[in-house]
Amino acid sequence: MTMQTDLEAEAPRKRRDESGTQCIHRSLGVMRLLASSAREGLKLVDIAAALDLSHPTAHRILKALEEEGVVERVQGSRRYTVGAEAAWLGLAATERFPITAVAAPVLDQLSASIRDSVFLAVPSHNDSVYADRRVGTFPVRVTTLSVGARRPLGISVAGRAMMAFMPQRKIDAVLTQNSARYEPYKMTPERVQANLEDVRRQGYLCADSVTAQDRRAISVPVLNMAGNPVAAISVIAPISRLPEARWPQIVPTLRAAAQEISRDLVQRAIAA
Repeated sequence: MTMQTDLEAEAPRKRRDESGTQCIHRSLGVMRLLASSAREGLKLVDIAAALDLSHPTAHRILKALEEEGVVERVQGSRRYTVGAEAAWLGLAATERFPITAVAAPVLDQLSASIRDSVFLAVPSHNDSVYADRRVGTFPVRVTTLSVGARRPLGISVAGRAMMAFMPQRKIDAVLTQNSARYEPYKMTPERVQANLEDVRRQGYLCADSVTAQDRRAISVPVLNMAGNPVAAISVIAPISRLPEARWPQIVPTLRAAAQEISRDLVQRAIAA
C-alpha cells in the first residue's frame, strides 16, 4: 500500500519535471529563432508556426522571456526580438571563449591579403553563427551577412566545414533535427553528408551559396587541441571572384590562418 502511494505521488512530480524540461527547450528554441531573424523581429504567429507551438504556449513563453529582459517587443509593433539582457549574459561567455579576440588579427591579415570578404563562424547547438567578419577591399563586396547571423548547421559552407570534424553521433543528430529546416534552402541531409566527406578528404570545402545567388564560399575549419571544430574561416565572394583556378592561392592561406588561431587558442589554454 505504501509503495503504491509513493508511486502515485511520484507520477505528478515526474510530469512536472518533464513539463519544466520541455519548457526550457522551447524557450531556448524561441531565443535561437529570434537570434536568427531579421532586425525587425518576428510576430507571435510566425514564432508559433516555426517552432510548431500553439499560440497560447508561444505567448506564455514570450511573456516570461520578456519579463526577464531577454526578449523585447519592437516599439510600435507586435513583433519580438532579442532583448538587451541576452547581450549582457553573453559577455561572460565571450570572456570564457575568446575565439573572436584570437581570430581578429588573423582576419585583418586575411582581408588585406585576399581583398575579399572574410568571415569567422562558430557552432551553436544545431546552428552556425557568424561571429566576426572583415569586408574586403575589392569593389564587389559581400555585405549582406551581418555578425550574429545564424544558419542551420549544414546550410552554410562554413557550417559543413565544421560539421565534418564533429563526432558522428553529433552529425547524425544534426542531420535528423535539421532535416526539415533544410527544405527551404533545397538542401538535403544526403548532400550535406557528401560534403562532409569532401571536407575530411581535402581539408576544406568550396561550394556555391544556397542562400545568395552568384555567391561562392571557401571554408576551412579551426580545430582545438582535441581535433574538435571551434570555428571556421571563410572567404565569400561573387562566383567570378572564386574560380577554381584561384583556389590553390586561397586555400593554403586559409589553412595557415586556421592553424595560427588553433595555436593561439592552445597557448591561451595553457597559460590560463
